[in-house]
Amino acid sequence: MPRLLIVEDDAELQHLLGFIMYKQGYECHYAFNGKEGYEKILALHPDLVLLDLMLPIMSGPDVIKKVMEHPDLRKIPIIVITAWGGDADAVETQLRAEGVREYIRKPLVIEDLVRLVKRILSENPQGALPKGALVEKGKVRLDMSLRTLWIDDKLVATLPPKRAELLKLLLEAKGPIKREKLLKQVWEPSAELNLLEKAIQRLREDMGEARHRIQTTEEGYELVG
Repeated sequence: MPRLLIVEDDAELQHLLGFIMYKQGYECHYAFNGKEGYEKILALHPDLVLLDLMLPIMSGPDVIKKVMEHPDLRKIPIIVITAWGGDADAVETQLRAEGVREYIRKPLVIEDLVRLVKRILSENPQGALPKGALVEKGKVRLDMSLRTLWIDDKLVATLPPKRAELLKLLLEAKGPIKREKLLKQVWEPSAELNLLEKAIQRLREDMGEARHRIQTTEEGYELVG
């Protein structure tokens, strides 16, 4: 089932679009401002984004810019829904230059939007999340494809590769992991212990108020979800 993310701050239009797309057989998710929309793009890897341009907190153009700058997100097709006036050709040229696949103007003609969504999805069969991309324990979730760390469904950090590998091991473990095992799997058996200790310290900083979830044991470390 294709996964759609609708980013629209008008609650009535959001409800209408969600209902229509659900009836078409799509899995629908929602965001009501640009910041929430970008975070849900990171979290959900939607097959298609319907994006309003005039959004609070983070504007639609800013969302587009951040998506296009991210190598793992820029392939996600975006259909802009806009009420912006001005010259239609100039608007289209600007949006396409920024990487937008298509755009449709308000007030919407629903039939046109449905046809456009179907066409874009048929041209871009990419699937949703890569298999095995998500690792989680309790309220802590790691998306390894983007190296994003989520706690209580909130994006808290984007991790560098080694810290992402380290967190993945902690999340997958059913109990404590010995220091020697972590060093061997993330670095190499002969690596110095201070590499691990510094990485654990930084990982706790990444987790912010949830830093207590990484606990030091007698022989290593354990993540408590």
